[in-house]
Amino acid sequence: MRLPQITLFLFLAFTALQFLSCDPTRRMTEQELADTEVSTFILVRHAEKDFGDDPNLVEIGRQRAELLKEMFTKLDLDAVYTTDTKRTVQTAEPTAEYHDLRLQYYSAFELNALATKLRSRHRGETVLVVGHSNTTPALASILDKRNEYPRFSELDYKNLLVVTVPPKGAVEVLNLRF
Repeated sequence: MRLPQITLFLFLAFTALQFLSCDPTRRMTEQELADTEVSTFILVRHAEKDFGDDPNLVEIGRQRAELLKEMFTKLDLDAVYTTDTKRTVQTAEPTAEYHDLRLQYYSAFELNALATKLRSRHRGETVLVVGHSNTTPALASILDKRNEYPRFSELDYKNLLVVTVPPKGAVEVLNLRF
């Protein structure tokens, strides 16, 4: 009498496992996730600068630009964007040169257009964007659409925002310091 009960239990357990593993919705979701690529946008403010209308980086700023390059030596970087000011270009150059990438320029006054370009041209890629104390968090806000990121302090050059944009689902923004 005991053997038929064990056999029945094993049969039911095996049938349930097969039924659950054959769930077409689950299989489709796994396939969709496997086929998608997340876009990663690394947003930084330019490094420490001198004074004036279009100042160069000061020595500590040049060191920070080198640190940025060192941080990304093991990263597959696909593009580097910067505004056309000396301080942003000088911050972006070491990283772009290391990765053998040409700097791509954007207007600090057209962040919506930049966000659209980043999302469409760099789907599934990793991109560095060097900006300013106001444009860097503003771009993160545009890419995120759910949260507003405050302007950085004029005395703070250490923020690094990593914005991950999946094809579906919520954008994630990680605020790091370097």
